[in-house]
Order: sequence, then structure tokens, then C-alpha cells
Amino acid sequence: MRRITDNVYAEIYFWGCNPGFVSTSDGVFMIDTPQQPINAVQWRERLQEHGPIRHLVNTEPHPDHIRGNAYFPGVEVIGHERMVSRYEQALPMMTGEQTLEALKTADPDSVWLFNHPDYPPNPPTRTFSEELRLQLGTHDIHLIHHPGHTPPQTSVFIPSQGVVFTGDNVFHKCKTFVQEADPWEWLHALEKIKALDVEVIVPGHGEPCDKSYLAEQAQIIHNWIGVIEEYVRRGVTEDEAVAQPLDVVKDVDPYPIGQRLFPRSDWVTEANVRNVYKRIVARAGANTMTARN
Repeated sequence: MRRITDNVYAEIYFWGCNPGFVSTSDGVFMIDTPQQPINAVQWRERLQEHGPIRHLVNTEPHPDHIRGNAYFPGVEVIGHERMVSRYEQALPMMTGEQTLEALKTADPDSVWLFNHPDYPPNPPTRTFSEELRLQLGTHDIHLIHHPGHTPPQTSVFIPSQGVVFTGDNVFHKCKTFVQEADPWEWLHALEKIKALDVEVIVPGHGEPCDKSYLAEQAQIIHNWIGVIEEYVRRGVTEDEAVAQPLDVVKDVDPYPIGQRLFPRSDWVTEANVRNVYKRIVARAGANTMTARN
């Protein structure tokens, strides 16, 4: 566990995202949950050493951020208003047979906890639209809607500590997942994050960093837009774009997958290409319609 400031902590070595928490005089405020059940239970025990766990916010709807919610029964879960439906959509995959079979190979210590009756699904029950400000102990905690990596993407800003948890709007020196992102919204979100008065960024994946890395993160997104726009301009189809040499992708995003998210990067590359391709084609079509009108 990494101590970020006197009151802010994060774990950057779990399989999946970087969960974290704020320790206050009135209890613990959690940010995201460990993906693997055994890690979630261990994490809960460590957090309880700092006091009762009062709240949990999910920064996004991907399973590596929300699957561990179940192992924090009774804790209020907070999320953007679009998180409720996304959590429900993710449940069949998170609780399904395919996930169980994957656990048997990748994390056998977690199998006994999978779908355990003591740990039912724990979706967000408190939601917000654009911003929610909370106070726990002497700490103000700002939850800010910064759509980009996903539509409900949320940043958790702790002004007194000079820290922001960005979720997956920042991948620090590991492969950027653009599989459902609106890249233009993402670039706007990075500008909003840059404007916050913080010294430390806790990314969704990778080591904590400072705001100087935001330019590189933005450049990777610009790279994806640029290379796919060129494919579309040349008449390359979506399937042909997916089949392009991986050397092209390395020029777009040079970093490896972090934290053992997937054993293969080709799935991520294909998902990134297909999403950005579809969005660029749709954007071009919308611009054409606007020009005609």
C-alpha cells in the first residue's frame, strides 16, 4: 500500500485498478475496489484499521473498478447517475461462469469467495449528475463528472491533500484503453483535471504522477485520433484498420499493459481501433449533415 499524503493511500499492485482511500477522523472514504475477491477482502481488513468505512465511490463501470463492491457489504456506494444501469449491465459478466473459470486459473485463492452468499452485489445507491461535495471528518471530497474513458467517469478531488484520483482518464506509462471512450471528451476531461489545484494524480493504472504527465496522456489520445483519421481518409475499412501492423500501434501508444489486466494486448488494440474508427466515421457524417443544413 502506497501512502500518498498523511491521509491518502492507494494500492498500485493489485490485479486491476488502483483502489485508494482517504483516512479521516470520522472514518474512511474509499475510491474504487480491488478486482479480485481475495484482494477485496484483504483490502477491507486493512481499511478497517483506519476506522469504519463510510462511503465508496466508483470512478467508472468497468469490472476492475466495481467487482469488489460486493465485499464491502453495508457501505454506501456512490457513483455518477449513469453508473446504476452500467453496474446492472456488468453483473452477468462479473458473476458468470466464464469469470469463475478464469479465476480458477488466474487466482484460485479467490474462488471460494466468488458469488459467496455473504457478499451480494453492491451497486451505487447514491448518485450525482455533475458534481457532489462531501465532508468526512475535516476533509472535503469533491466528486466531479469528467466523461472520457467512459461516459460516467468520475474524478475524486481532495483539496486539503492536493490529490486527485482520476480513474482511467489517466493511464500512467501503461497501455491506454480507448475501447469505449469518446476521445474528444477525454481530451476535454484532461484539461479539466489539469486545472485542479493538485500535486499528485493517482491514475486508474500505473504509478502516482503529477500534472506534467497529462500532456503525454493527451498525446496518446491525439495519436489514436490521428492514425484512425488517416485510415478513414485513405478509405481503409474498419477490418483493414484492425489488421494493420502492430508497429503502427507502438507508435501510437508505446506502453505495455499494466497490472496484469489481460495476458494479450491484441484484444485491447482491436477494441481501441474499432471504437475510434466508428466514432470518427460518425463524427464525419455528423459534420457533413451540419454543413448541408
